[in-house]
Amino acid sequence: MRAVIRNGDRVLVQVKERPGLGRYLTLPGGRQEFGETMQACLVRECEEEIGIAPAIGGLLHVADVLQTRPDGPRHLTEMLFACTLPPEYTPQMGPRPDKRQVATIWADPVTDGPLFLPRYDRVLMQSDAPAYLGCFSHEIA
Repeated sequence: MRAVIRNGDRVLVQVKERPGLGRYLTLPGGRQEFGETMQACLVRECEEEIGIAPAIGGLLHVADVLQTRPDGPRHLTEMLFACTLPPEYTPQMGPRPDKRQVATIWADPVTDGPLFLPRYDRVLMQSDAPAYLGCFSHEIA
């Protein structure tokens, strides 16, 4: 599950760093735990990673994500939900950030696009983007 949280032309992202890959940007969110609803997953993940529970809106997009990792390939199906935060929210890391997370920022999908992983930047600002985004593929060293 991923939260798409907009502030004008910018989107809230986690800045992550990995040896061999450098810095990259991801949308807040993560994997569901057994028995957890998609919305409950997003609330938990956002509280852990960005320090606040968003208001969760509708489902925007679905994407297949193929990762090549040192421990083997991984196939994920990600659901991207429209979410909102109070206007006074200041980007911050939550109490239990991802192990590779180094910051939380507002990013511009146009200028920061190449840093997005997966490359959701290509559709985040398109009002007519399809519900199913297709398959994204990347290698994680």
